[in-house]
Amino acid sequence: MAEILVAGETLIDLLPGPGETLRDVDGFAHRPGGAPANVAVGLSRLDATPAFWTRLGGDPFGDFLRETLVDEGLPTAAFERVDGNTTLAVVSPPGVDGRRFRFYGSGDVTFGFEPEAVPEDALAPASWVHLGGVALTHSDGRAAMRELAAAAAERGLTVSFDVNYREDLVPDGERDAVVDAVREIVAASDVVFASDEDVAATGLTSREGEGLGRDLLGLGPHTAVVTLGKAGAVVTSTAAAPWGERTARHGGFPVEAVDATGAGDAFTAGLIARLADGDADLDEAVTFANATAALSVQERGGMTALPSKAGVESFLADRR
Repeated sequence: MAEILVAGETLIDLLPGPGETLRDVDGFAHRPGGAPANVAVGLSRLDATPAFWTRLGGDPFGDFLRETLVDEGLPTAAFERVDGNTTLAVVSPPGVDGRRFRFYGSGDVTFGFEPEAVPEDALAPASWVHLGGVALTHSDGRAAMRELAAAAAERGLTVSFDVNYREDLVPDGERDAVVDAVREIVAASDVVFASDEDVAATGLTSREGEGLGRDLLGLGPHTAVVTLGKAGAVVTSTAAAPWGERTARHGGFPVEAVDATGAGDAFTAGLIARLADGDADLDEAVTFANATAALSVQERGGMTALPSKAGVESFLADRR
């Protein structure tokens, strides 16, 4: 089994109760979240438990998140506890157009990774390193993720990167710095995950779907993964990829969606779990990843809805 290191934020998702707009909602339920945290827990539930470098606030929400990650089987060696309050991501009701998340709290606590804190003990045995893009919105986080990507590349490790661009977290006057960092990490990565929306917001390319993937390949990675929501995903790779020059498409599985929060993270965990060992068929891996995402949207919450490996295999067996 491949050794995997995931790096990025852990935060609280506040899920709204019934209501068409946030003004109509009577209350919220708190759930563990953060894209890298969801990927780390997703990998653990798929029997590919990674090391996880993350920052947790010193408040009660930080206590709750640490307990959750431990309960999910993640080792604590690369957890950092820092003074301050945990970032809150308020999720919009399902029918609301526009931004799905609004962030509150201290970005310094959740996203302020320090370059000198790169966990060498977790990096040393790894063969695959996955980075989340939200940390790039913080100046220290940008430096730390650059340092981690460079250290992983120097060791010849596979580096994957989830663009996950969040415009409303970018400080005034720092958009160019954030976009430059996104472009740099894309170029330093082997596998890049992105949605049409993520990449259009950064200006890296104006194309969509397979065209977007080919534009991303031109920036340096050997594999571009474009998630298309309920339409599934398309994965494009060059001859430099372990799975060769390919285009793999899967249109997703028709299911009754309850909550799409974290579906992309579920997909990412599913794909990495299959590809990290290097012997998976790309088409099969994309199918497995879409099944992981399909199961995750049938329950509320991002992390809490992530399926087990047995659950995904059972879902696929029923559809064969």
